[in-house]
Amino acid sequence: MAPTSEVLADMAELRNQLKLRGLPYSELFKLQPVHALLDIAFDWALIFSAVAAAVWLHVGWAPLSVLVISNRQRALGNILHDAGHRNLWRDKKRNDLIARTLVAPFLFSSLTRYRETHFQHHLELGRVDGDPDLLPGQDGLPSHWMTSYLRCLVCWSTWMGSLGGHLFAGKVGLQSKLYIVGWWLCFIGAIAGLLGVEFAFGFLSLWLIARATLFHCITTFREMCDHFGLHPGGVFGFTRDVVCHGPWRWIFHPRNNGYHLTHHLLPAVPYYRLPEAHDLLLGLPSFNERSHVCRSYFTMPTAVTSAWQSEAVT
Repeated sequence: MAPTSEVLADMAELRNQLKLRGLPYSELFKLQPVHALLDIAFDWALIFSAVAAAVWLHVGWAPLSVLVISNRQRALGNILHDAGHRNLWRDKKRNDLIARTLVAPFLFSSLTRYRETHFQHHLELGRVDGDPDLLPGQDGLPSHWMTSYLRCLVCWSTWMGSLGGHLFAGKVGLQSKLYIVGWWLCFIGAIAGLLGVEFAFGFLSLWLIARATLFHCITTFREMCDHFGLHPGGVFGFTRDVVCHGPWRWIFHPRNNGYHLTHHLLPAVPYYRLPEAHDLLLGLPSFNERSHVCRSYFTMPTAVTSAWQSEAVT
């Protein structure tokens, strides 16, 4: 059976069980657009504050500023992900207006291209010649997970994707790239006019440094959490939930996207309802029997990193 049909079969099985048990899962699909807008405003505010600390207070704040900016780049990436599913607003025009004005170009991304490749990822999950998000290095896992991580980290194509988003992507049209560049020219020009040329230069420098360094490290680790080390074969076979709490979760999964299996099974659930959706799915036999759920990043036998090495227990 083709991966697409396996994916659809897993989703249909799960929804049938939800209906048979009479669980109120339809409530999970209700959106709160204000929630997403407030989160976007929070991310922008933190980013500007981080830049201000390095530019206006002291350059010694720069390393911490890069960490904060990288983390908020990851958080905004999660909101772009929801925009791709139209989980910010069910109205297409409003959803896409928010994404194309406040999120996608900020991350050097084309919403249209992101949506195309992400839907392909959902439908052709794990297929070597079909899944655009498939990470290299999953054959012949090494004896330590760090080796797997470093292999993915130094991959040239993934680093270029982290640094330049869709600006360097061959399949993204010139019009989309010009929109991103034009957006940034207007944005930097506005910052220079309102806050000064020094602040504008500092903003752009810190933004690019963050994307080239810590953002790439965080994003690579996050992407490996989703599917790396699993065997293709439907949603359950090739996707996991990472249910962790504490500082590491704030760094790697700032907007609940550690609940990746839950998302693939119920893609219309917005990011702020994913923990609730996960708790609901725990009451289903198929989820308990077939799901991969990790409750630690680095410790315990169920740590997600244990699946990235040859001696992992499956």
